[in-house]
Amino acid sequence: MIKKTLLAAAMLTTTSAAFAEISANVTLASDYVFRGISQTDNQIAIQGGFDYAWDMGFYVGTWASNVDSNFFGDKTDPQTELDLYAGYSGTYNQFGYDVGYLRYQYPGSTGVNTDEIYASGTYKWFTVSLNYSDELKFIGSDQSAWYLKTGLEHTLPWYDIGITSHIGHNFGDAYDVSLTDKLTGKSGFGDSYTDWSIGVSKSWMGADYGLTYTDNNVDSKDCRGDHCDGRVVVSIGKSF
Repeated sequence: MIKKTLLAAAMLTTTSAAFAEISANVTLASDYVFRGISQTDNQIAIQGGFDYAWDMGFYVGTWASNVDSNFFGDKTDPQTELDLYAGYSGTYNQFGYDVGYLRYQYPGSTGVNTDEIYASGTYKWFTVSLNYSDELKFIGSDQSAWYLKTGLEHTLPWYDIGITSHIGHNFGDAYDVSLTDKLTGKSGFGDSYTDWSIGVSKSWMGADYGLTYTDNNVDSKDCRGDHCDGRVVVSIGKSF
């Protein structure tokens, strides 16, 4: 799922609406897993978003989900994640590209809103993306972090079943925090880690169905409860 803020809005307000497209989506999922970790404490997630795209390649959008995780840097427990994003995407021959700016917001909480910039390239079935945050506050860190991901997405010739998979690596200063660092006040996750998933999807009777297995190699000492356990996520969604 791409999460992406209103970087190019000032440039875009002069563009005619006749050359833009509005789309929306809504999803009900058995869990909200982000970079291999449950954000809803292994509970159901209701999610949805809106996108506004211009034919010249610029886009803006928003996406939201309920959350209930203790991977936050303050004493409060956010109940909602609201993402704002903006970017530019296009194609050149068989190569697709996408660059943008994303803000993760958690209404009702303080000190955890996080900004990222991202870039990705796609060739046929394969995508490589890189996200960077100067301060990865949603894991309680004031340090920088990177997320490098490779993914595959393809529609099988049988019954139009889609297959997706990815491997992502979370690294940087925010993930390089020892016990000694924590005792001296340095914040962060604990250690870099890798997450992965594989899933299938099918559109039927106007809805999109998904079944995904996701897991990671997070050290148990760095994860509270069972938020980092491997799990199967079932979802049903619709785009408008």
